[in-house]
Amino acid sequence: MNTAIIILEIKKLIYYITILCSMMNGLAFAEKNDRNRPNKQSDFVISSRQHELNSTYDISRLKVAIGANLQGITDYSRTNSYVNLIHQARRYGSPEQPWDEKAILGDDGWPIGDFGVVLMTKQKNNSEITGIYKIGFSGRAEVTTVATEDATIFPVRYDPITNQSRVDIALGKNTDKFMLKFTNTGFGIKNLKIIRPGYDFNNPPLFTRPFLEHIDRFETLRFMDWLRTNNNPVVYWSDRSTIERTHYATERGVPWEHIIELANQTKKNIWINIPIAANDDYVKQLASLLLKKLNRNIKIYIEYSNEIWNSHFNQHAINFDLAEKEVRSTPNSPLAYDGKIDRWTVGFRRIAKRGKEISDIFRAVYGEKAMMNTVNPIFASQIANPYTTALGLDFLSEYYGPPSQYFFAVAGAPYFNLGAQQKVEGLSTEQVLDGLDGSIKRLHEIYKYEKNVALASWYRLPYFAYEGGPDTFGSGSIPAKKASQLHPRMEILCTTFLENWFASGGGLFMWFTAGAGDWDKKFGAWELTTDLKISNTPKIRCIDKANNLLKTDFPGRNKVPGSFPAIAYVGNYPPYSDKSRSILRRRYEGAYLDYLIMITIPGMYDLVLHAASNKSGNKVNIRINNRDIISDFELQSQGWEKHVANQSIPVRLEKGLHTLRIITYRQTSGIDLSQITMRLQSVP
Repeated sequence: MNTAIIILEIKKLIYYITILCSMMNGLAFAEKNDRNRPNKQSDFVISSRQHELNSTYDISRLKVAIGANLQGITDYSRTNSYVNLIHQARRYGSPEQPWDEKAILGDDGWPIGDFGVVLMTKQKNNSEITGIYKIGFSGRAEVTTVATEDATIFPVRYDPITNQSRVDIALGKNTDKFMLKFTNTGFGIKNLKIIRPGYDFNNPPLFTRPFLEHIDRFETLRFMDWLRTNNNPVVYWSDRSTIERTHYATERGVPWEHIIELANQTKKNIWINIPIAANDDYVKQLASLLLKKLNRNIKIYIEYSNEIWNSHFNQHAINFDLAEKEVRSTPNSPLAYDGKIDRWTVGFRRIAKRGKEISDIFRAVYGEKAMMNTVNPIFASQIANPYTTALGLDFLSEYYGPPSQYFFAVAGAPYFNLGAQQKVEGLSTEQVLDGLDGSIKRLHEIYKYEKNVALASWYRLPYFAYEGGPDTFGSGSIPAKKASQLHPRMEILCTTFLENWFASGGGLFMWFTAGAGDWDKKFGAWELTTDLKISNTPKIRCIDKANNLLKTDFPGRNKVPGSFPAIAYVGNYPPYSDKSRSILRRRYEGAYLDYLIMITIPGMYDLVLHAASNKSGNKVNIRINNRDIISDFELQSQGWEKHVANQSIPVRLEKGLHTLRIITYRQTSGIDLSQITMRLQSVP
């Protein structure tokens, strides 16, 4: 089954479970840590000390970057990536029922005796499949189609001198399935290849021309499904899929060599996923292979497994089991450095720890200069629950040092969908489009864009999307869902969705998914088109437009130099509620407020807090990007009715995104923070 089928519907359920834990433990834990942080100054004195803080990245200079996930290699994919159909075929089966996958195989992977094979399914009306397929193999056999529509088979030609057989089969436009059986094979045949129409049988390329033309619009390709990352059983390097295997539609995925060949041929950056249980030697061997074979100008994004937070994948339980095992067997494990040993905490910490170890292995192979340049480890987490992201990043920061030493970026997966109407029957096309539109308007709150970007910025990391796009998964209103994907409004919706992502501070966006798909099923219209020859769909137009026209302006609040209201803290959006306003006044000791700020002009700034308080002795600590700016800063007090501009605090800031944190260190009567001003004092 396509892994996309089960990826997203369970996210909401997981979100509600995890956010409950966040509400119970997360905020209190984080704020307690800030409250207990050692004081840096006993008395505040304006000094000439200049705090120079580099930004996460300069969003105004970022090239809009859109990549794509690739479909898994299967017989039912309509993308048809490989020229040789054997690469996408299922495991060999019996002659009469090839789909049973019960053929007896030799050590070399080829069948012993007669067998059948499923080559393609669900291909009806796919323009890419018509024509004459050229088949060749070592040995002799009778070749017959099984459950194959609109097919004409020509006589088998056998050369006794070379022991080679050739046969041609023509498929018409009504073909939906393509299956073959090989009988009277004796002890079996070997070296079977089935070449698509239009390619030289004796010297076929690895990948089809339509596939290469389709993916040319993307700068980065993610191979999560190619590698069968979800539920992948590989542990040792010897377990991996190799080019000697007869087919790649298996739980081990495609050979790494094919990913390298595709990248070298297309000059696309690659986003790869390390199997959940892969050992250190596997990672080292992979790094060495990439160093040896991959073009040095190609960037590598490295992610540990896929959605380890998602309990519907085996990698979730494997990771949490490994975390608990480590804590039990190793009393001084870094996962329990602060005494916390609950499955939740150590499990999410282990995701960060293993990602850090993978980063270290690649660093040892590639060298320091390649890190965060050619080699770019990614820390992926659940976008709807930043608390789980913080569990990993905070752990790294406290135990190993700045996460930016080990990771290039943080990543999540924003999707827009129909919400409660996802499975409703009887919706019209316009109703589906209206539902998707409504989802896009709420995404910044549902997926906590600002909080995720601010958390990444706090650790001087950009925030990427490892997946994202429209989600129509579900059994309801399938015709309307399909029609919505072909409606002109879909181009507008997708464009707005991407513009909002980049305008919110998001970086590289990996669309889910490239290629062609069957949209008449309940499994969602994830792909960009239904046929690779149909290249003018609304979603394709959106991607092409985004690549050429989208700008990386940051129209959000809290631009600097200038002033912004204190109520515009991370995660609080207008219209502001009375509850959010009261938070500004009722700040208990250790509580903090974060602000995502955009520095438009680099230089030396004066940071000024405008606040009112009824008594003296109220103090705050100020930090930017996880660095102390000032501690024990006492706010002036002239009564609740008068908001005072406090003494300025000098800080040097580079252009780009920064996260400002104001922590209540001591409060005597409450603090009413009203405005934050950052005045440009001088430029470099």
